[in-house]
Amino acid sequence: MTKEVLKQYRSIVAELNEVNDRINSNTVHGTVTGSDSEFPYVKHCISVSGVEPTHISDIVLRQRLERQKNKIELFVAGILDSETRRIFRYRYIDGTVMPSWQWIAFKIGHYDESYPRRKHNKFLKMPNLPKKV
Repeated sequence: MTKEVLKQYRSIVAELNEVNDRINSNTVHGTVTGSDSEFPYVKHCISVSGVEPTHISDIVLRQRLERQKNKIELFVAGILDSETRRIFRYRYIDGTVMPSWQWIAFKIGHYDESYPRRKHNKFLKMPNLPKKV
């Protein structure tokens, strides 16, 4: 996992929300009249809904974005060291903007902003980590 991929998390979540809004606004709802297939052939209304065919690409995009989002979340959740996991969660997942290193240091109980940055960079340089999502 690289910093560049991790930094995309908030943008992925925002784009996923936009795609979901587009899909929900392009869902077609309606009713049709039908009858039972056996005697007595009673007439009744049937509710139908679906996505307009021109927006199927949004469904594919949503699936891809959800996979990317889940991979990043699983990567962060898979960090065994609690403090390192908190650093990554604060830096990449929580909130709508990326916080400063000083804010993260304060949140984990340190006053030196270089501490969480060093711990973060050391973890990413570990040789046994997968480098691609």
